[in-house]
Amino acid sequence: MAQGQGRSSGQGVKLLMIRDYLYKRTNKDNPKNARQIAEFLASKGIKASVKTIYNDIFLLQHDFGVPVEYNAKKWGYYISKPQFEPYELRLLVDSIQSSKFITQEKAREITGKLKAFADDYTKNSLERQAYVSDRVRSMNDSVVKDADRIHEAIATNRKIGFRYFHYTPNKDNPKSYSKSGALYIVSPYALSWNNGNYYLYAYDGRKFRYFRVDRMERISIPLLEEREGAKEYNAKHLTHQKAKVFDMYSGNQYTVRLRVQNRLADAVIDKFGKETIMTPADENHFTVLLPVEISPPFFAWVATFGKGMKILSPAPAVDGMKDFLEKALEMYKDEGET
Repeated sequence: MAQGQGRSSGQGVKLLMIRDYLYKRTNKDNPKNARQIAEFLASKGIKASVKTIYNDIFLLQHDFGVPVEYNAKKWGYYISKPQFEPYELRLLVDSIQSSKFITQEKAREITGKLKAFADDYTKNSLERQAYVSDRVRSMNDSVVKDADRIHEAIATNRKIGFRYFHYTPNKDNPKSYSKSGALYIVSPYALSWNNGNYYLYAYDGRKFRYFRVDRMERISIPLLEEREGAKEYNAKHLTHQKAKVFDMYSGNQYTVRLRVQNRLADAVIDKFGKETIMTPADENHFTVLLPVEISPPFFAWVATFGKGMKILSPAPAVDGMKDFLEKALEMYKDEGET
């Protein structure tokens, strides 16, 4: 640090004020000159001449590493490397606003905190991003803090306890608790996103299961008991290409062969990734081999495309699809219901 500079509390306050002003009020297209900076300081009761502002900028750049640059075309200073780029903040806000497991109130709260990292010119675009069409959101306000407890348990290799519920159509009794409200004690291993929801992947003492985090109540702090299931977890994740799980429904794992119309290539890539190998079958179709844990949501996904997609093998997957369709058809047979 230059001799005698930045040592007094007054000088320190002034440097902080200038730094915060530049982060909030400038970008490359909207720089501020020394006179404008001095006027801002004067509005805060701090006297500064244009000449001293030049020295203050030098100190911020060279002694404190603040990324201040000068725009010669517009004769002003600006922050060249903000803490978050505008597109990064918009991405974060959009992700928070579209998340089903975060309540509307909590989403607004987090969005407000993110705005503190934006300059004045970016805040307007974040405000527009905040008003998205209504979505069905979690009714569990503590879900964000609960997820943090789960992360802590995973990091410290401990079990957690919680109650698990499902919603019912009964307005007087809107929740139905699994195990009659008794605690689940599980070994947590991972948290994952799926269709805007947050899921816990945990070992319950017999097998691995998925739990919706927003349907977990009274999540304990990490327990004293160490986790179980490490051997099973490692065995299940030996390869990078693990079977696709649909909507967090576990099932028996198979390599399923599908015949698909060419127009549905996007749907296959969206679900299974760009590395999926699609082999031409004829002029209008391709075949694909996919590792899948077969379950009702998988059959429903295939059925979505009607004649555009067909399971060819193995037999358990073909039979499962037939059974799924037959049961659905049975519901719609005319049996005199009104």
